[in-house]
Amino acid sequence: MAPLVRLLAVALLAASQLASAQTYPNRAIKLVVPFGPGGSADAIARPLAEKLTAALGQPVVVENKPGGLTVVGADLVAKSAPDGYTLFFMPGTHVLTPVMVQNTPYNPIADFTPIAYLGAQPYYLYANTQQPFATLPEMIAYGKANPGKVTMGVSDSVTLVIASAFKSAANLDFTIVPYKGGGPQNADFVGNQIGMAVGTPNMMQFVTSGKARALSVTTPARVPFAPQVPTIAELVPGSNFNVTTWYAVAGPAKLPRPIVERLHAEIRKAMDDPEMRKRLDDQGVVKPADTSPEALAAVMKDYQERMTTLIKAAGIKPE
Repeated sequence: MAPLVRLLAVALLAASQLASAQTYPNRAIKLVVPFGPGGSADAIARPLAEKLTAALGQPVVVENKPGGLTVVGADLVAKSAPDGYTLFFMPGTHVLTPVMVQNTPYNPIADFTPIAYLGAQPYYLYANTQQPFATLPEMIAYGKANPGKVTMGVSDSVTLVIASAFKSAANLDFTIVPYKGGGPQNADFVGNQIGMAVGTPNMMQFVTSGKARALSVTTPARVPFAPQVPTIAELVPGSNFNVTTWYAVAGPAKLPRPIVERLHAEIRKAMDDPEMRKRLDDQGVVKPADTSPEALAAVMKDYQERMTTLIKAAGIKPE
């Protein structure tokens, strides 16, 4: 009898999930961004939310929940009901919280349901134009002559890894300044409260407006949308930089498959929209060949393993 009861329970659950998916969505959806407003994540999440609002027929509202190296926003999603009404705009840094934050209150992989992989994005070392250097070699020379005087902003765990690894590779003594997101960091960067920042292509707007310079990129080769910017490896002998971030959409664990499939289909359509594609190109986001939940699950696992090795090699300890 017990096996029959279990089988019946599974069948009832599947029927309930199917009925829920058929009426989904019938109210507003929250898209939680684990950073403050104004950063590169916001620049992608907000237009995506607009496209999904039109496609789903219900408001998709971005909620910025910064803090704790993405822990505040992620924890909210992990503890929400698996009904598709609370989604997570997931940055690559999310899967690194166990090695960056003591006592992380969730498992960044097991407690989330992958929905859609949006694409990868490189990082740059930027300097504002009020600094006494215009190239990375000049910055290194200045830093060696003025120990501790250069300040470099970071907004998440990956940018902290980049700054720490660069500091070690170039044998420099400079001050790393942590922020709770790209928005606050960028405001201080433009206002010359910090002289440098590790940032995504979102900060190229300051280069275009004459407020900043892109000194180097963190990929192994120069990127097509900014071929004039040299790699760190070109300028720092012996360094081996290959660090990008990525963005995705996920939900809490046990999100019903029919809802996952509905959301993935609409997100994929939104990402292929010419207007949205231009926004992504402007942000330097490389379109993936596979956006599926399975592809995202593989990216999460690979990134966690690879970046954890770099974090430990850089000597970064959990906060």
